[in-house]
Amino acid sequence: MAGLLVRLKQHKDSASPAERDLIGRILDDPEVISGLSIHELAAHTFASPSTITRMCKKLGLKGYKEFQRLLIYDLALLRESELSKIEDLAPTDTTLQTIEKVTRGNVDSLRLVSKLNEPEVYDTCVDLMEAARTINLFGMGASLLSARDLHYKLLRIGVSCNLIDDWHGQLLYASNSGPQDLSIAISYSGSTSEVNACANLARERGGKVIAITGSGFDSELARHADEVLFVGSTEPLMRSAAMASRIGQLGVIDILFKSFVNRNYERFSEVLEQNQIRKHQ
Repeated sequence: MAGLLVRLKQHKDSASPAERDLIGRILDDPEVISGLSIHELAAHTFASPSTITRMCKKLGLKGYKEFQRLLIYDLALLRESELSKIEDLAPTDTTLQTIEKVTRGNVDSLRLVSKLNEPEVYDTCVDLMEAARTINLFGMGASLLSARDLHYKLLRIGVSCNLIDDWHGQLLYASNSGPQDLSIAISYSGSTSEVNACANLARERGGKVIAITGSGFDSELARHADEVLFVGSTEPLMRSAAMASRIGQLGVIDILFKSFVNRNYERFSEVLEQNQIRKHQ
């Protein structure tokens, strides 16, 4: 696991009041928290050791020692490149400010993708893709655009995959899936009811589910997925348009697709050549 501070931020919104207060105090001054024993942290944050232990478990950690190890590692990364929350666009922004905000947001989103997901998670997802008879893609709204990108990539290498814009059509793909099929569900919030309905139905039919999301561990989509690939939670959930989050989703998809192709490079390179659309001069 990487990106502990980012994951703390993601978990904060869905945490209990006691955990939310604890996380807030940790994020306020992580440098001071680094190196403290669990009892020292409890005293410093006015939290009980049991609350700290419970928070570690919800973050998927083995215990407080792993929390401290990842915190120290994360702080070292942050010293190299400070991650800042993306500023939303404002009507008073100049064109130069808009260029800088959008560019910084997109770059930071990709940096977060590289920190949030370990190579082993991508490897496991590739294993699931290799074993799948068919890959079903689920996404609505802006996430549907990311799903289309992956759909086109998979078609280019001859992989059997399904995507349809209509939600009822996606639900039918989920209903008709089975244990040999894989679903990849994309939702920045992790709470899109249509995407969750498809993912849950696919799981009921015995299939595996990969989630691509910017939500924390406690979102419905993350809870019910077999594997989760995280997009940096750099935009407010109530936002005017999906910009940096879309870039983050496409970054995850590019890494996943390239890893999948690299696993079977010779076979897929031949299919890519075969499917190359020749342009007439």
